[in-house]
Amino acid sequence: MESNLELYRVFYKVAKCGNISLAAEELFISQPAVSKSIKKLEDSLGITMFSRNSRGVKLTKEGEVFYKYVERALNEISLGETVLDKFKMKEQGSIKIGVSTTICKHFVIPKLKNFIKEYPNIEIKFINKTTLETLKLLKYGEVDICFVSEPPEEDFFNYINLVEIQDIFVANREYLDSLNTENINDIFNVGTLMFLEKDNITRKFIDKYLSNNSIFVQPEIEISNMDLLVEFSKIGLGITAVIKDFTLKELGSGELVEIPITPPIPKRSIGMAYHKSIPLSIAAKTFLKYFL
Repeated sequence: MESNLELYRVFYKVAKCGNISLAAEELFISQPAVSKSIKKLEDSLGITMFSRNSRGVKLTKEGEVFYKYVERALNEISLGETVLDKFKMKEQGSIKIGVSTTICKHFVIPKLKNFIKEYPNIEIKFINKTTLETLKLLKYGEVDICFVSEPPEEDFFNYINLVEIQDIFVANREYLDSLNTENINDIFNVGTLMFLEKDNITRKFIDKYLSNNSIFVQPEIEISNMDLLVEFSKIGLGITAVIKDFTLKELGSGELVEIPITPPIPKRSIGMAYHKSIPLSIAAKTFLKYFL
């Protein structure tokens, strides 16, 4: 196929020029080489492609039919090469990003504006799932990159730490005062607890902290969205665990207050994960480098 492709290029140029000498000049090869290529193609196909006339060569009827197909094929190849050049210049491409709602809203979106401005033709598709669900998609190559709030346990992922985050417990000030308890850690026994659902990686992290500190609780409310937990806490519905870095506005305005528990919850990180065995596209590499 490789040798035939070069023969098709010679055939196309001769047909366009209508002259073997002109075709040879444009192809930067000798006239005998052009004639030899045409004969080789004709012998290979068993069809005479050109007839000679006083001004050069002319396509036979069979040659005219074949020319239309070769022209389309070479144009498609040329277009493909142009697209690849655009990929190399980072002008085109697409990326599939797996990310949870909370990380997407509070971490990815604020950083995305400049990327879109710099690379407007790179298409970004977001797959909005929990971190654990997103890692499953990454495992089977259904997304290119994941944003996660804890390093993956599986060995076939590469993980790049981006930023540290701090989990805290918060509540509305009036609600805390209504609990009427002097020992701050007693709030887990007397307060209404609102947590993320059990399959959420943040919930698992909080459960591990509580277990390690012999704090055993049963949350009354379990939902899948941290932003809703923040809203519930603001109206005095109960106590919840949130990411401090994502609730600075509410803490600064006094809508929520941080509960100073002992010991504090350990810090963790937000990072990017990608599959070790699946090569990243140029667009995905560009995205990865941008966030680093």
